[in-house]
Amino acid sequence: MCRLFAQLSATPAPVRPYLIDSAYSLLRQSDADPKRPQKDGWGIAHFKGGRVVLVKSPGAASKERRRFEREAGKTVSRSAVAHLRAASNPLGLPIKKLISKANSQPFTDGRILFAHNGTLEIPQEVAGALGPLRRNLRSRNDSEVYFWQFIKHYRKTRDVAKALTLCVKEDWDLWRKCQDKHPDKEKPYTSLNVLIAEPKRLYAFCHAFRPKPARSLFTPGLPWTVMTFARRGARLLVSSEGLDQKPWKRLTPPALLTADVGSGRLRVSVRKLKLPLPKGT
Repeated sequence: MCRLFAQLSATPAPVRPYLIDSAYSLLRQSDADPKRPQKDGWGIAHFKGGRVVLVKSPGAASKERRRFEREAGKTVSRSAVAHLRAASNPLGLPIKKLISKANSQPFTDGRILFAHNGTLEIPQEVAGALGPLRRNLRSRNDSEVYFWQFIKHYRKTRDVAKALTLCVKEDWDLWRKCQDKHPDKEKPYTSLNVLIAEPKRLYAFCHAFRPKPARSLFTPGLPWTVMTFARRGARLLVSSEGLDQKPWKRLTPPALLTADVGSGRLRVSVRKLKLPLPKGT
């Protein structure tokens, strides 16, 4: 599974302390467990003057430490997202087709940043429902399909919660039509955990299906699919698990965290989303 990071700050702030220097930094998470390394790509993105600045690599952050540290050190922003990738492969493709800069995250349409942890098990069916947006696909990563699915619904609703809810509904609607074609799969996705960032706003959606969740790297008892968040002064941090030894709060799925600094002050709220899920899910 991938590792996620985002920050939203009332004033521009460096990301290096949490990507590189902290006790459980994202870089340290990249190879903390040799059996579950995040070796299939990384990306760091932020907003500068309202413009997206994005650096991605198909390599492992643990093997490209100097470059990862350099890019982390250069990133000072109110809003930033980082991602370490452990490639999912719902189509059973040769691994070389899954590892490239285009397959790495975060994804962007030039206005938002999007980073996903999990597997969309029916990417072909969801891609088939994208309409004209399907031509924007540049990779074989199921997470990019999820990204453009979100964009499709977001452009119609202009509401993140509604767009995410429609993604869930569409996944299950498509699953009912195609599940006979996928006898080896149980659900249309394992996890739809996602970070969505704008220049002055951040969303974290925590929603997963995983019968036997694995233990997180540095947080005993925390399922692999549950995100955490913390306030550090005038900044909010969201991550797959705590990045330092101070207290972190869990997002209990299905939950949507919303934060903004539009007023110059950091405001954070968390609410449960009522998702259109089948009974017994």
